[in-house]
Amino acid sequence: MPIITLTTDFGLQDAYVASLKAGLYQQLDQPTIVDVAHLIDPFHIGQAAYVVRSVYRDFPQGSIHFVGVDFNETPEQDLLVAELNEHFFVCADNGFLTLLEPELKPTQCVKLTLPQKVVQQKGIEAIAHLARGGALSLIGTPVQKLKQRTQHAPRVNPQKTEIQGHVLHIDRFGNVITNISKKLFIQTAQQRKFVIHARNHRFEQVFDAYHDAIRFDVPKEKREEAGKKLALFNQQGYLELAIYKGNPKYGGGASSLFGLAYLDPIRIAFISEA
Repeated sequence: MPIITLTTDFGLQDAYVASLKAGLYQQLDQPTIVDVAHLIDPFHIGQAAYVVRSVYRDFPQGSIHFVGVDFNETPEQDLLVAELNEHFFVCADNGFLTLLEPELKPTQCVKLTLPQKVVQQKGIEAIAHLARGGALSLIGTPVQKLKQRTQHAPRVNPQKTEIQGHVLHIDRFGNVITNISKKLFIQTAQQRKFVIHARNHRFEQVFDAYHDAIRFDVPKEKREEAGKKLALFNQQGYLELAIYKGNPKYGGGASSLFGLAYLDPIRIAFISEA
């Protein structure tokens, strides 16, 4: 039986997630269910796309990914099941799929036509049908065109002296993830020195890991550790601005200390040798 992953904006203080899982356990015999995230900001499709894109390829092909963010059915929004990049996604036609993989199109995609009136029950039935190996054509009608949403893409100026990007995501540690990829950075930098500008903060070095910013050759009592600002490329290959061991609950997260929020501009200026 394929793995089922759950990504929602349901939160953890209510019974919504438990109700979803209970429905799946009623439909399937010992399903393997993995919680990806349930604290996605309400209706934040861009955040959901970043989180799911960061992890779905790590699961076996054929896995089923339920995305319960803005999972509503209205006269202007259908519920979908799509096969994309050899994975299955149960989500709403709200632009999620086009944000998830902008350069890929689903192999097959259907609008759910299940008779249940409760939206969550439709999602449960669709997941269970896929888990049993059922064909998409039995639960929906083909969709020719998906609702389009475009992520703000980073831009390199004509002189190739700057990359202009944006904040893509704020994680639970308050770290600021941008939409500037390591690949784009390397291609543009051409081994030149650089300065990363984030409001009135500057970064002139990018690390490969958080701990690389710490001088472990210096006695512990003399090191600058907690509260040290740094830039690095994260596991997903995006430029991240962080505070080493920062705690957003106590004002120590990068987003609050740097004054950065979703879609705020980030600029990298490259310095040519004289």
